Amino acid sequence: MTKQSIRRQHSVRGLPKPPGPFSWTATWGDMLFVSGLRGIDPATGFPAQTDEERVQLIFQHLAHALEEGGSSLRHVLSTRVYVTDMQRHRPMINEAYERNFGDDLPTRTIVEVHALNQDDTIELEAVAARVA
Repeated sequence: MTKQSIRRQHSVRGLPKPPGPFSWTATWGDMLFVSGLRGIDPATGFPAQTDEERVQLIFQHLAHALEEGGSSLRHVLSTRVYVTDMQRHRPMINEAYERNFGDDLPTRTIVEVHALNQDDTIELEAVAARVA
């Protein structure tokens, strides 16, 4: 096995400042790992007002993180989604996946949780292949 360096990116252009001590992305070889993204408005640092706006921002943030890491939505391999209300959020997430990933659907796990940071309702993390 060839020794490969790990590159961690603490800030990503277009994303709000991380709300804690972690990296937005980490790369190892041709793999890109993206921390949990929420629908945080970069202008305010708080979750957007509606779940629909939050989902839209999550995918915008994901696209920025992927681009900065040398990947794209098309190259996402796997995702985990955390929601606070499965019945309310799952249909919205399904629509967003079809709209944003098209035929290049990644694997996905969706889990209902009791709470998220800042009383948020949806969070998504991803693993992607780097192509650049």
